Amino acid sequence: MSTLQEVLAVLLGAESEAKRIVDDSKSDAESLLRSAQEKFAAERASQMESAREQAKGIMETALNSAKTEAAQIAGLGKEERARMQKRFEENVEPVIDSMVSETAEGFILKRRG
Repeated sequence: MSTLQEVLAVLLGAESEAKRIVDDSKSDAESLLRSAQEKFAAERASQMESAREQAKGIMETALNSAKTEAAQIAGLGKEERARMQKRFEENVEPVIDSMVSETAEGFILKRRG
């Protein structure tokens, strides 16, 4: 019987060893999975940060372009306003003289008539 007991002891020992190996393998697999998930999350966060920085750069460029365009439009408006003012100043005297003459002629014709 001692041989049978030895065989049973060896089998029990082998079963325990197999169980330990399975448990260790599960633990290693869980560790690898966690590591892969953490690596994926870190890479994803890095990609998101890169995308945010790129979007920020695009927005800053667009804002600067809009500011430049607004300044150009304002400058063109000032130039046009200055040209209008100059044309007004050049033409106001003759217009007033003409209006005064027409008004005076109208009064003269009324008095005669």
